[in-house]
Formats: sequence, C-alpha cells, structure tokens
Amino acid sequence: MIILTVLVSFLNFLQPSASDSLSLQACYQLAQKNYPTAKKIELQQKITELNTRVVNTRYFPQIKLNGKATYQSEVTSIGAKGPSLSKDQYQLGLNVTEPIYSGGAIGIQKKLEQAKGRQEVNSVYVDLHKLREQVNQVYFGILLSQKQSQTEELLMKNLRQQLQTVRSQVKNGALLPSQAHVLKAELIKANQDSAEIQSNIQAGYQVLGELIGKDVSTDIDLSLPNVNPNLTGSIQRPEYDLFQSTKHTLDYQKQLIQAGKYPKLAAFGSAAYGRPGYNFLNNDFHDFYIVGLKLSWNFWDWSNASDKQMALTIQQQTVEQNKKAFTRQVQAALDRIRAQIASLKQNIDRDSDIIDLREQVVQETASQLKNGVVTATEYVTVLTKANQAKLALEIHKVQLRQAQIDLETTLGNSIEP
Repeated sequence: MIILTVLVSFLNFLQPSASDSLSLQACYQLAQKNYPTAKKIELQQKITELNTRVVNTRYFPQIKLNGKATYQSEVTSIGAKGPSLSKDQYQLGLNVTEPIYSGGAIGIQKKLEQAKGRQEVNSVYVDLHKLREQVNQVYFGILLSQKQSQTEELLMKNLRQQLQTVRSQVKNGALLPSQAHVLKAELIKANQDSAEIQSNIQAGYQVLGELIGKDVSTDIDLSLPNVNPNLTGSIQRPEYDLFQSTKHTLDYQKQLIQAGKYPKLAAFGSAAYGRPGYNFLNNDFHDFYIVGLKLSWNFWDWSNASDKQMALTIQQQTVEQNKKAFTRQVQAALDRIRAQIASLKQNIDRDSDIIDLREQVVQETASQLKNGVVTATEYVTVLTKANQAKLALEIHKVQLRQAQIDLETTLGNSIEP
C-alpha cells in the first residue's frame, strides 16, 4: 500500500499541474474577483436592498411612544369654587400615523433607489472593462517579450555554433583571430539583450499579479488566447448600460417631483394616559384618545416642479449626447483595429517568404565564412537579418491575436465569469 502511494505521488509530481499555466480568461475572472473595485458590486447591491427596505416601511403605520412629566409655575384658575388643577402634569401616549394617499411617491422612491443601485453597479462594470483593457496590454506585453526571448536564444545558439567553427579555423591558421573576436562580441551583446528582455518579462508578471490580485511566478506559462468564432459586430459595452440606468434614475426623479404636486392624506390616532387630558378641567389620572384624518398640500411644489423637471430633462439630453459621442469613439476604434488586423495578416504571409529567403542566405554565408570568403562581420549581419525576420513573424502572430482580442474587448464582450 505504501509503495502504491509513493508511485502515485511520483506520477503526480511528473504530471504538469494546471496551476502552471494561466489563460487570459482566467485573468479576467481573477481581476473581477480580487480587484478592490469589483468588491463594490456586492456592497452596492446590499446598500440598494437596505435602502429599498427603508422606503418600503413608509407603507406601514408609523408608531411613536411619547411620554412627558412637567411642572409649571401656574395653571388656569376658574375661581374659588372651580376645580383645582395640578401644577405637575403627566402623560404617556401612543401615536399612530398611517399613509392613505401620497400620489404614488413611495412606490416611485423604491424604484428610484433600485435605479440608483443599478447605476452604481454599472459604473463599476465600466471600471472593470477598463481593467480588462489593462490586463490585455500587460498579458500580451509578456507574450511579446517571451517571443523576443525565444528568438534571442536562437540567435545566441547560432552564434555559439559559428564561434566554435571559426575558432577551429583560427587554430588551423585558416582565419584571422579577429573573426572570432567579432562573433564573441556579438554573442556578449546578445546576452545583454537577453538579460534586458528577461527583466521586462519579470516586471510584466509583477504588474499582472497586481491587476488580478494574485502572485504570478515567471514559471507560469501564459497561453495565447483563442478568438471567439461567434463574434458579432454589435457593440455591447457596459457604458451603454450606465447611460441607460442614468436616464432611468433621472426619469424616476422626475416622477417623484410630479408625485410631490399631489396632496397627501393620512389617518392618525393617539391614545394616552395621564393628567390633564383633552378635558383640562379633569385633574384626575385617566385615559383619553383622538382619531382623525390629516390632509397636507404644499403649493410651492406646483411652482417649482416644472423647473426641476425641465432641469432633469436637460440632464437626460446630455446623457444621450454623451452616448452618441461615445458610440462614435468606439466605431473609430473598431475601424482602426479591423484595419490593423488586415495589415497583420498580410505581413504574416510575407514574413514566411522572407524567412525562407533569409535562411538560404545564412546557409550560404556560413559556408563562405568557413572557407574565408566573407568576414565574420558580414556573417553576423546576415544572421541578424534572418533573426529579425523570424522575430517579426512571431511578433506579428502575437500582435494579430492581441488585435483580435482588442476587437472583442472594444465590442464589449461580457467580463463576468
């Protein structure tokens, strides 16, 4: 049994772990889960729920318990034969007020609180969409640097091979020592470039970790993301939801102002025990009560309501203009990205042809260097161009995928997990 456990553990050790790779979609999900701004969504939903409950209590009777004990320097006197009133007075009572009609203000206020909540949540989703754009830049920046590193490693491998060959030729007297010095100097420079690229990769991983709220080691592989094959041309940005919820909030504010123009009717009642009561001539402790209806109507609301509603209408028009301006910006960005995608596809087709030609030249030049026909400097120039052609192809592939992802992001695919 122990042997079997050891074998299973060993096999699990040899098998690559799922945590050794990190996809772009996983970065989106981690960013939404761990980024401080994302936590505001849950908090705002709780705030909206609580505010709605508070408004809903206005439908119920308002009950207040009152009590007082007073002493006054003098009381009403009705002559020597009239009842004597006490200067110390006491009262303990219960007051109840129940709204009957408020012009629909309570229901509108509930909808207004919910609209405000949606507006705040949509604002957070706009921020998270901007965060997604930042994740894209850092993620693909790391991939580009890794491609540069791979190409640089290939360059150094070729330089080492040629340096070994040239040193052998120098030792045999077929080439001058300066030819080996040129290759060695170029190899040192390539090592410097490689170290700088590795530094950029490490910095990129650190920034990515800060964005997604998780430590990301440079040993974790970043996979080239797939493109959504069902991508449509319709724009579904969270900004549109924010525009719409803002207009809804303003609309409910207008409705609330309209409701304030109507009279408000409420039933009330009060029951108490103490002295004196409503009959101030009764100086004994006793219970008493009163019930009735109360009507209130603020005429100033009529004169101010139209101006307030007009101001809110202008705000709605401003929101609509901002929406149109935003749409133009997005369309311009989409046109630019689509043009970039078309250009990159053409460049990739040309890169393959260029690499084939450059490789042929490198092979011929390497043979000429071995025979002393060309110098090491000429060989390095040819090799560098071939290396640049390979790097260009890899970079264009990553840039194409980044542009395709940028197209998805600009269109506004949901970042919710």
